[in-house]
Amino acid sequence: MIFLALLVACESSSEGESNPFDKPHDPDKAVLVEDIGPRKGGLGTKVVVSGSNFGNDKEKVKLYFNEKEALILRVQDNAIYALVPKQPGEYSTVRVVVDGKESTLAETQFQYYIKAVVTTVAGRWNVSSNPPIDGPALDATFYRPAKIAVDDIGNVLVADDQSGARMRLISTSENKMTTVLNMSVPWSTTFNEQFTHNYVMERNPGARPILFYSLSKASNYIESEIFYDQQDDQGNWIFGSYTACALGADDTYVYMMSERGERFVRVHQETRKVELIGMNIPTGQYSHMTFNAVDRKMYLSLEASGRIMRFDPKHVPEGRSTPWITWDDMEWIIGTGLVSSISKEGPGREAQLGTLCGLGSDHEGNVYICDQKFHCVWKVDPLLNCTIFAGPPAGPAVSGYRDGKPEEALFNRPYDITATFDGLIYVADTFNRVVRCISIQ
Repeated sequence: MIFLALLVACESSSEGESNPFDKPHDPDKAVLVEDIGPRKGGLGTKVVVSGSNFGNDKEKVKLYFNEKEALILRVQDNAIYALVPKQPGEYSTVRVVVDGKESTLAETQFQYYIKAVVTTVAGRWNVSSNPPIDGPALDATFYRPAKIAVDDIGNVLVADDQSGARMRLISTSENKMTTVLNMSVPWSTTFNEQFTHNYVMERNPGARPILFYSLSKASNYIESEIFYDQQDDQGNWIFGSYTACALGADDTYVYMMSERGERFVRVHQETRKVELIGMNIPTGQYSHMTFNAVDRKMYLSLEASGRIMRFDPKHVPEGRSTPWITWDDMEWIIGTGLVSSISKEGPGREAQLGTLCGLGSDHEGNVYICDQKFHCVWKVDPLLNCTIFAGPPAGPAVSGYRDGKPEEALFNRPYDITATFDGLIYVADTFNRVVRCISIQ
């Protein structure tokens, strides 16, 4: 009823009648929020927030559902016409700010309906070909899609491991997959924080002194440059002939760790200077890295123990010289560290995870982790609550291949994961030989 009444008033004014509510905000009076209609909906639902003293300049008005800002379509003094933002929470407190004056809708909350789905976006299920085939995304094939990264406009880069020996580009806008770089053994891949370059390491120690390649977004990832290892003052290679494993990047450096933590280096993205920042970190075996742009920490997953570690890569303890990062500088935040036949959700170190592989983070500080043992994707929120985000529920391992709702979807040893700024999650579902997308709206 509120929506219709206000809409009629708006339409009447557009037909030439004077609109008594087409007037500016009065800075000497309070802003008042009285109601919202409808009170339920999902992403993009059109709503009208009624009240008083909103004014008629939408540039001076902000509307929030919890902490998410809504897109405002039109404003008049007694009404704000807007679209519901993405995932503000199951129940949202509605808040309006006009020229610094704020008002909250009391007692009534907006209920948000979540729509979630897992879909296959590239590759053919259970088809591995050598050489891999380019073309329309769902007709193309991988050899073994292992590691994955996505830029800020939805281009997905996939390291096709082993005999695949190449980097693949999935254009989600054009629905096609192409090869952009042939390599020896491509492995971990990541973007810098500015999304101008994608970095992909050479895992094979036989490829040294090559550390990794840089693919330029400006050339649609066709142009690449090589970052090489360097020698220290004694003539020794800084990274050396180790198998590379974990890779991460922030706004300045690319961070690279060897398979068993023997060497941990950072490479300046502009000067290309290689620095040894850690040695002999007991990761067990394979580890994987992601930079969380919210808390500015690096997250490290350990396959052997099902644990997540966290550390500040730029913090240098007082009195410590290079290399300065040790095992003692890493905070154990997720996982019991014990091997179990069942998984269990829970807070922090009470959660029981399996073989943790690639991980990625989103713009809200959530971290997503692939679990090969339990064939699922975990989500760790900023409070370190650990829950299954997609795949079979906590308990015994269940593998398979099925699209649909996240809680009903099935994976087969997913190995890496990445998130877009607007919340799409891409998964390298390695042993199903496909790339999947988890869309939560």
